[in-house]
Amino acid sequence: MKLNLMKLFDGYVRNYHTFNLTIHHGKHSFTMTEIEYFSKLGSMLGYSPFTEDTCNGINRAMDLTWWDNGDETGWTDFILHLERENYFGKDEETLDKLFCDREVIPEHVIGIMNVRSTDRIQELLIQATELCKIKDALLIFKTNSTGKNQLYFDEVHAYHLQYNKKVKVKKKVAYVSDIAGTLFMHYENEKKAISR
Repeated sequence: MKLNLMKLFDGYVRNYHTFNLTIHHGKHSFTMTEIEYFSKLGSMLGYSPFTEDTCNGINRAMDLTWWDNGDETGWTDFILHLERENYFGKDEETLDKLFCDREVIPEHVIGIMNVRSTDRIQELLIQATELCKIKDALLIFKTNSTGKNQLYFDEVHAYHLQYNKKVKVKKKVAYVSDIAGTLFMHYENEKKAISR
C-alpha cells in the first residue's frame, strides 16, 4: 500500500489533542508519545512496528520502523523509518539517519525535529533536498515563530519530499495552541474553532 505522507501529517495534526500533552510535559514525554502514536498507527494500518530497530544489527538504531510481509526468515518490506529528535544540535544527524546509504532502504521516511527558527528550517531543507534519495519523505519541523518566552513550539512546518531524479517539495503549516495548558494542533482556518 502506498502511504500518503501528507495525509499522515493531517491525522497527526487533527489527533494531537488526544496525546494529552501539556505545557508542563518534558521533551522525553513528547518524544515517547509521538513515537507511540505512529507505532499504533502502523499497527492499525496492518504493519508490524518496531522501536529502536537495527534491521538485525546491520543499521544504527532507528526510533521506529514499520515492516510488512514477515515470515520465519524475517521481514521483507521496509515500509517506514521514523526519527524523532528534540535537541537542536542533532538536526543534521537526524537528516543523515533518514537519508544515509544503507543495505535495506525504506519506502518512506518521516523526521520530526525541534528547530530554533524558520531560517534553520530552510537550511535543513536545502541539506535534505541534496541528501534525499528516498522516493517519499516527510520532514516535520517544530519551531517557535512568535519569539515569545513560552513553554512550547507554536508552529509546525511539514515538507513532503518526493525523489524521482530530482526532489519535489510540498509544504503545509500547522499551529499549536494551549487551552488550560493542554496542547492542540490545528491549521490556520481551524484556529477559531479550537479557541471556543
